[in-house]
Amino acid sequence: MPVTGTAGGLPLIGVRVAEGRSGTTLMMQLLATAPEIVFDRRYPAEYRFFSYLARMSQAMTEPFDDQLHPGVTEFFFGLDQRLSPIPFRSDVVDVPSLTAPFLRALWAAWSGSVRDAHPGVRYYAEKLAVPIDIAVRAGIDLRVIDIIRDPRDMLASIRAFTARGIEGFGRVAGQSEEDYVDQYIETLRAQYELMASTPSTIDRVLIRYEDCATSLQDVARTLGSWLGVRLDATLVLAQRPSYAHHTTTSTAQDSIGRWQHDLSTTEASHIESELGALLAELGYHLPPTSHP
Repeated sequence: MPVTGTAGGLPLIGVRVAEGRSGTTLMMQLLATAPEIVFDRRYPAEYRFFSYLARMSQAMTEPFDDQLHPGVTEFFFGLDQRLSPIPFRSDVVDVPSLTAPFLRALWAAWSGSVRDAHPGVRYYAEKLAVPIDIAVRAGIDLRVIDIIRDPRDMLASIRAFTARGIEGFGRVAGQSEEDYVDQYIETLRAQYELMASTPSTIDRVLIRYEDCATSLQDVARTLGSWLGVRLDATLVLAQRPSYAHHTTTSTAQDSIGRWQHDLSTTEASHIESELGALLAELGYHLPPTSHP
């Protein structure tokens, strides 16, 4: 099945998650087994060209504010060469309206260079750091992979990962664990609602982390059929020892249901009461609590 991108740009496979430790690294490993899908494969596969170009197109077309942005003289002749919006108010064109066409043109130019370097490429894949609305408005050919995971297990995995001295996942210095869990729940709520409200016009699949962990061959067949490529789950599974630094359990199966040992009864119940109904709408039914 031939694939062509709108306005000359490569079709974009955008991977979305509610929060980290959802299985995106595993997903990118799987996508990397198809030579028709291009992206920087170096761990952790978070070198985001599309998100960068989207942010740049927004930055260039932000309304000019002479209290915040360098003016004409400073921008063109000053020593500070940092990117800023068009340094004047235009009487010729509505600058904010240029965001989408700028991104479309940037994406077409970038895609042309990629096609020259990688003949036969059909898709570009990325862990998205920008909303999909930006791609839609720019007319980018988009396919979305939404990955969800039991939020209780995800919290347990985040704690195990950050215990190694790794920062991130929205945690603020000095924040209490109770406040962080509340923040975590609200972050997931917003992201799950965003996933659930995705317009039906978007070509989208919903993937459970648990299925990737226990039935990667089936996930590979599903996604491969959807994209029209062959994905090799066997190769990904053979690479698992090389990713031991990324995992927090000895086997993928051990990562499922770990919350029963890693979270308190209060924390687990709080997450279930706050997110259970929303997850059910996404086809993800939390099992009854059986915390020891």
